[in-house]
Amino acid sequence: MNTLFVCLLASVLVVYGCEDNLQESKQQDTNCVNYCSNIIYPVLNVTKTLQNQVNDFNHQNKCLSQFENTNKLMEEKFASQDKKIEQKLRDLNTTSEQIMHQIKLQGKQVEQQLEHLQKAEEVKKQIPGPPYQQIGSKYYYIEESEEVNWFGAVNKCLIIGGNLVSFENQDEFNAIKGKLQAGKDYWIDLNDLAEKKKFISVATGKKPTYSNFKSPEPNNNGGDEHCVELYSELGHLMNDTPCSMKQLFICKFRN
Repeated sequence: MNTLFVCLLASVLVVYGCEDNLQESKQQDTNCVNYCSNIIYPVLNVTKTLQNQVNDFNHQNKCLSQFENTNKLMEEKFASQDKKIEQKLRDLNTTSEQIMHQIKLQGKQVEQQLEHLQKAEEVKKQIPGPPYQQIGSKYYYIEESEEVNWFGAVNKCLIIGGNLVSFENQDEFNAIKGKLQAGKDYWIDLNDLAEKKKFISVATGKKPTYSNFKSPEPNNNGGDEHCVELYSELGHLMNDTPCSMKQLFICKFRN
């Protein structure tokens, strides 16, 4: 009996002891949960956030690295293109210089051709056609039939692009004299219509560089001799005579 009682008492004590332990364990679990909720979980959340940030940072670094690689490739590509462009520009400059040089050469050739053409044109202007003929180095027209007064002779020569002849030297006079008809008189351009005894060339308005009056000519015989002829009776030397006389004339081409 006593033994049974002792066993029951022991069993009750064990049960109460277990309940106390169970309650203590539950309290510890509650304290652990509260600790985790208040301390560990926030730390874990911060850690997770930091880990996410690290992951983002690594991702950004990876993107940045890719960007840098891409940028480097682009820079190398642009540098290569720049070199190609620079080379093309140098080639273009060289080509442009060559073209400009050719243009200058062609321009000089054109200028030379124009100069030749101008000279040829000038020479052409100095070589008249009929009725002029070359005597010596110049061109003359010697009228063979129509006789006019001195003023008419001046006009006739102007119409065909010349002036009444004015001799520059003895050689020119001798060359013309050999073409003249015997017994015929010819008008030349000397006159003293502006001022008596001061004979000038109607073509130049100046005193002649050459004259061959035979004394006593010019003498203004009768007070009306103001124009000059090549007088056949004096061997076609110069003589003053009235301007109204009608006779042949000699034109010199005006260039």
